[in-house]
Amino acid sequence: MKTIIASAALLLCATASARNLKITVSDLRSDKGRILWYIHGDARPRQGMEKPESGSVAFSAEDFTADSVTLYLFHDENGNYRLDRDDGKPAEGCCTRAIVLSAEKNEIRVRLRYEFPEEPAGEAAETPARAKIPAATSPAGTPDELNRGSE
Repeated sequence: MKTIIASAALLLCATASARNLKITVSDLRSDKGRILWYIHGDARPRQGMEKPESGSVAFSAEDFTADSVTLYLFHDENGNYRLDRDDGKPAEGCCTRAIVLSAEKNEIRVRLRYEFPEEPAGEAAETPARAKIPAATSPAGTPDELNRGSE
């Protein structure tokens, strides 16, 4: 009997701390396709698809236990379930948003970014193909010995 009461109390506490989130996406370029979304950062990630109407869409995700999450979404206008790219830049509207969840009401409004301007020739920032990670050292050996592994 004590186990049942303790389980019920734990469930009640978990339910009381769960947070809900309502998201409204506005100013969509068209009502074609779907809005695909993914929320990461909680014990259980959420994802879904929504059909836009009149240039916007609203949806809810519930029962978050984390204090913050990250929202990723894009407007899949052609229905291929991919974020299409043109010269490496998104060709469809997209958005990434970090969200701090309060115990109270959590409602956010987001607008997708559809325009990704060209960088002027010669002014593009050089990005290394791979970031150089410093080698770790330890009493076991030198960085070269650690990176070689067992041979």
